[in-house]
Amino acid sequence: MQRVRAAALAILFTSMLAAPARAEQSTTGQPPMKGVRFTHVEDLDPNKKSENIPIKQKWAVVVGVSKFKEGRLANDDLLNSKAAHEFGQFLLDPNGGRFSEKHVRVLTNTKATKENVLTTLGSSWLGPLAGPDDLVVVFISTSSFPTTDGGAYLCAYDCALDNVYGTCFSMQDLMSTLRKNVKAKRIVLVLQAAYSGAADLGQGSKALSKSFNIDPAKLIAGSGYIVLSSSKPNQMSWGNIFSHNLIDALKEEGGLVPLSKAFEKAKKKTEIDTTSYAGRYTAKQTPVFKSEWKGKDLSLGTPAIADVQDIPADVSGFLAAEAHYFRANDALTKGDVDTAMQEYQKAIETDPKYAAALSDYATVLALKGDNGKAAELYVRAITEKPDEALYRANYARVLERLGRSQECMKELEKAYQLNPKDKVVLTALASRLLAGKDAPGAASILEEAVALYPKSSDLHNRLSFALAQSGRIGKAVEHANAAVNLDPKSANARINLGSTLLLDGNTAGAMDAYKAAVKIDPKNANAHYLLSQTYEKAGLKDDARSALKTFIELAPVQDPRRAKAEQMLGRM
Repeated sequence: MQRVRAAALAILFTSMLAAPARAEQSTTGQPPMKGVRFTHVEDLDPNKKSENIPIKQKWAVVVGVSKFKEGRLANDDLLNSKAAHEFGQFLLDPNGGRFSEKHVRVLTNTKATKENVLTTLGSSWLGPLAGPDDLVVVFISTSSFPTTDGGAYLCAYDCALDNVYGTCFSMQDLMSTLRKNVKAKRIVLVLQAAYSGAADLGQGSKALSKSFNIDPAKLIAGSGYIVLSSSKPNQMSWGNIFSHNLIDALKEEGGLVPLSKAFEKAKKKTEIDTTSYAGRYTAKQTPVFKSEWKGKDLSLGTPAIADVQDIPADVSGFLAAEAHYFRANDALTKGDVDTAMQEYQKAIETDPKYAAALSDYATVLALKGDNGKAAELYVRAITEKPDEALYRANYARVLERLGRSQECMKELEKAYQLNPKDKVVLTALASRLLAGKDAPGAASILEEAVALYPKSSDLHNRLSFALAQSGRIGKAVEHANAAVNLDPKSANARINLGSTLLLDGNTAGAMDAYKAAVKIDPKNANAHYLLSQTYEKAGLKDDARSALKTFIELAPVQDPRRAKAEQMLGRM
């Protein structure tokens, strides 16, 4: 009995305490501490499984991307990175989120690459650090690309509009990374994903016409998840209005305000803000809260019960290596290849298993012609991350240069299995199939690619060639025309159209296409050579002679067609 009475006086921090509101009276007569409650005797049922386990440690990853490597994405709007910094400051506020600085990672702009975001959320940081009884908060503010499969792709710093499926990270990527690596049973996701109109430049993904944002209902992955989205799936998100309002609401009650209560206030304020400015916003923005949370309401400011956990040596090693990796990337951006190589080497020396550093260093070595060393590094990178399709595609390129064609094909097939939507993988596999005289196989792969990236002139061009090689001339002409319509200033598209029309027996059309190519690129030797052939076929010998002379002037000495052109001139 004595033990029961003593236990009744035990103080338990509650992980999902909404606010101190009115705590039970202490038996000592002292007022209860803010953020705690005294346990009732009847709560001490040894057979009862509690859903209100105290938070042992708190961890957060905060991502904001306003600047992009991709020139066609807006780089002058700093709202997303500003939102990330503001949210990070709230988490660290001793009267706000009460997170330890050691336990919060803020990744903005150049540091928010696809791989770095997913690695931080997974195997290199959150995975080894967050325990089952911990709380994890993930905040992401960036542009997004909804797609016809009902998914949503978030823009990392290094995303490419020409390859959205391969360079952006999907919500499926995000959720599977968390499920696979993070042991914490309580995870809060705050997603502010403003739909980017640049998707229409999209050489890229097929965008949904009526869905602009993430659907939180599709992200719930269990009883420990709460997902906050900046707007409904069919709405636009305007700047950082939602995150600004959410942070203001979370600061109330000394940071101990229930998350659901703070969200409701932020939601109402966001709806008001996005409808009160005449002409500034085109539609109201309604944030969404989805939860399968069990237990009492969560407050992000609830203190953790354990002392702040130090970062283990292996994770600290990764962070040290990462610093060198970032310096290498910055050096490459400035064109300083030598410094970049030195920093990649230091990153690998610090953490020999740093896959991104291994892969990027291999890419630089391959560009410098050291394919043997590049191959070794790609193998090491793939060993660490066997599911990374891009590593395998790049490794395959090196294998092809080394004359290891069969191994190259195997790597491309594996890359395709891992990510059948990656444009780099699709084009590389199709090229390899064409080299192996499998034109129908290449055409099939490229048809998949065009379905995913219908606005890519390059893909229509490649598909046209593969179809022509397969004997499907009518379809080849169709896609050659599509390539020209998508990129009227492409000399290569015009040349391919001319060659395809010739196969279709349309000499006049081919001549017009080659003339257009020469006009676009007067120094394109290939265009002049092909134009000379159509002139000769049409009986225009003077024009054919002039085009051949221009070809000979422009063509490299090693071009085998030079000798043939000189013979033709002699006959004329």
